[in-house]
Amino acid sequence: MLTAAIGIEPRVVDTAVGIRVEADLPTELTETEHAAVLAALATADHFGHTLTRTAEFVWAEISREATVTTTDTPDAAYRDLLAHTTTCGACRAGTVCPTAAKLVRAWRETRA
Repeated sequence: MLTAAIGIEPRVVDTAVGIRVEADLPTELTETEHAAVLAALATADHFGHTLTRTAEFVWAEISREATVTTTDTPDAAYRDLLAHTTTCGACRAGTVCPTAAKLVRAWRETRA
């Protein structure tokens, strides 16, 4: 998802408790890229942004327990969330969107 958002291959680390994904950010992000990065991060169990003098990157951690599923339903729920966040004015502006909140909850419930 981060590769699709910004065109940069993320670093992926498999840990005992889950998966950590880190992606370097380009100097400038378009509104669409910014919204796609935020949508990707919102799908993780924990996420953040790191800025140092020499680097800027986003990171996401996905719990191993949360990724175990036997259906394709989480993929469909995620596609619904991504489709909404990339076209919703409120989501793109970074304001609270009740629809996005419902879609995030629905997606997380399918992952459980």
